[in-house]
Amino acid sequence: MRTKLNSLRIILSIKNTININSILHGIRNIPFIGKFIPEKIYGIRAFKIIALIISLHVEIFKAFFGKLGMFMLLSFASVPISTGVGRTAATAFLYGFVIMSLFLVFFNGVFAITAQTKYSVFYLGMDAKEYVESVLIYKIFNILVGYVCFGIPAALIVQVKWYIAILIPLFGVGLLMGRVGILMLIYSVKQSLGRKVNRKGVPISVEGNLIIVSIMETIIFFGGIVGAIPVIYYDLHLIAEIAVIIGALMIVPGFLLIKRFPYGLYRTALFAENERLETIKNTHEKEKKKVSEIEIGELRESKKSDTKRSKGFKYLNELFVKRHSKVFFGRLIWTIVGMMVVITLASVFLRYELKNSDAVTESTLRYVFSVHPGVFVFILCMINRTAHMARAMYANCDSSLLMYGFYKTPEALAKMYRIRCVSAIKYNMIPGGVMAVFAIVVLMVTGGEEYTFQYIFTVLEILFAVVFFSVRHMALYYLLQPYNSDFMVKSFLYNFLSLIIGTVCFALIFFPFSAKVYTVTGIIFTLIYVILSNVLVRKFGQRTFRIK
Repeated sequence: MRTKLNSLRIILSIKNTININSILHGIRNIPFIGKFIPEKIYGIRAFKIIALIISLHVEIFKAFFGKLGMFMLLSFASVPISTGVGRTAATAFLYGFVIMSLFLVFFNGVFAITAQTKYSVFYLGMDAKEYVESVLIYKIFNILVGYVCFGIPAALIVQVKWYIAILIPLFGVGLLMGRVGILMLIYSVKQSLGRKVNRKGVPISVEGNLIIVSIMETIIFFGGIVGAIPVIYYDLHLIAEIAVIIGALMIVPGFLLIKRFPYGLYRTALFAENERLETIKNTHEKEKKKVSEIEIGELRESKKSDTKRSKGFKYLNELFVKRHSKVFFGRLIWTIVGMMVVITLASVFLRYELKNSDAVTESTLRYVFSVHPGVFVFILCMINRTAHMARAMYANCDSSLLMYGFYKTPEALAKMYRIRCVSAIKYNMIPGGVMAVFAIVVLMVTGGEEYTFQYIFTVLEILFAVVFFSVRHMALYYLLQPYNSDFMVKSFLYNFLSLIIGTVCFALIFFPFSAKVYTVTGIIFTLIYVILSNVLVRKFGQRTFRIK
């Protein structure tokens, strides 16, 4: 155990060093003031201490804020949902906790290749088994502390039985260990059968096939939503309680499966995962070079007929969107499908409320849409796909074109930025439009307008939120360019700003606002942001939008 703790200390030290350098790097890339900060900031002790303090706070925030947010969301959501159908909040809380935990456990990979993995195992030669088990211990510690501090109190507040509440931390640990143990068993069986690569020659990952994992996550998410109706309506608390007990008992088989995982496969799994990522990256690079040559040739041909270059860059963007339409619209379709499932369930709940209520204006959905419009903002923040578009743009277009001078002029960057913002708005406006239509229908069937132009204000607050989040992601992409050569986010400032904005959007759910005030404020803020971002991209984009 002492060896594992020592390995964990080394891993956390490496991670902390990476965080400190990322923070200092982010400071040097801050717009306006970053250019005045010299490189020797990395060697100044005072700045390193400040970065260390920030790093520690960020790690604590990352480790426990998500858990706090999950239990706050479950607590705030379970009470009105259960009250609406006349049931206890404990059932809704436990059921939601089980479904969310099953969904989130897929993101707790201990074999994932990170910067600290490469430094610890590949460069410093740390024992692979010690590394993986140390990471697992760290994740278990986070779950135990977070669930004890936030999960048990939240469960007791909504009147979950005390002997079930104390099992919540063990349930979280059991899910993690059970999943890791099962994945290890499957991987060791595949290795013993000689199945080391897939049909495309890419090494098999211990984390499993990404497509299968995505399908399982989709089934858990939508299946959980559908299953919530009978469980909460009939107050089937025993189902959620049994699930928590089974999850807690998974600690034993998970521990045994982890212990039986062959020693040599730890290193094999890590190197195979790294080789898989490198194979995918190399394949992607080859395809990118072919595509970039075609795009550059077609762009230059297009420029010959237009000296102002407006058609050329517009054509380039249309070409890019067209060639990646399957990826973009495939994700969009899944988003729409998910929204339709949620809308269907909400409609069933609305019908139940209208059928069993004397006043249609007392509908829960009407209250949420009228008094808490922050719900729209938070949902649109979560489903916005501009960050995904920006990453694809860098990986498949910008990382090649930025090597050419004509693409880095202030005029070209500003022109391309505006064109891409419009594309992102059009793309995100589809789910925003679906949300707006559903909100109007709910208001119409629950009493109509409370004041003049309520429908218009409701639509505008949604549509301008779509514009803001689309432009926000694109502006951060051009002003920070957070991606490295592996197309992974490198900018600490980018992650920090995204986290802060997501937190603010989540907090807005719980503040009551008039739709009129919310809409007018949102429109003014969005217009200022759009204008300011255009000015900043034109003025500083040539220095900030570059290959790192």
